[in-house]
Amino acid sequence: MEKAAKGAPKAQPGGHQLRREVVEHHQRQRILAGAASAIAARGYRAVSVADIVKSAAIARARFYEHFGSKQDCFFALYDDAVQAALAEVEAACEASDGAFPERVQAGLEALLARFAADPALARAVVVEGPAVGPEINDRFDRLIADFAALLRRGRPEESPVELPETVEETVVGGLYWLLYYALLEEQPKRIQQLLPQLTEFSLIPFVGAEAAGNAVA
Repeated sequence: MEKAAKGAPKAQPGGHQLRREVVEHHQRQRILAGAASAIAARGYRAVSVADIVKSAAIARARFYEHFGSKQDCFFALYDDAVQAALAEVEAACEASDGAFPERVQAGLEALLARFAADPALARAVVVEGPAVGPEINDRFDRLIADFAALLRRGRPEESPVELPETVEETVVGGLYWLLYYALLEEQPKRIQQLLPQLTEFSLIPFVGAEAAGNAVA
């Protein structure tokens, strides 16, 4: 039997080789998971590339094949997390058969469930994002704008009061900081208990305090 050529990639169990893009994707996700864990534990400013590499249990060289710096890695983590959360919230809203209050509650429930399922990622992105400094501002503004646009699409056409044009951005910004302080307290198991409070907060500008209270009663 001829020996395999020196340096040839080894076959995986079952006789199939993993495609390069599959391996690279797996490595990237492993690094991002390691980054989330390290940043959640130590804080963005204190974490180094060495900490991320150690958390991901991957060679330092592999890190630099995917990311140019700690900040580059964090921005990838941030962007992926925000887009995944937005997609889940949008899907939950669209799946709801209820009126505006029920859709808002469904979206918030999906968001809180995601946070509870991966508290390290939630803390790394929501709590440590502002620690990056001014470089995160454009991404933060997009986050607020994207979630505000989703809220705006579902809002009732009529409101008991005249609303400013940026009311959705104000509501989403308020929700962000409510979640920030909840995660800062490091109580991920309790975060889903915030659903009634966050739902009422989100609805008051659009339907009034009484209707918002009734919606979460």
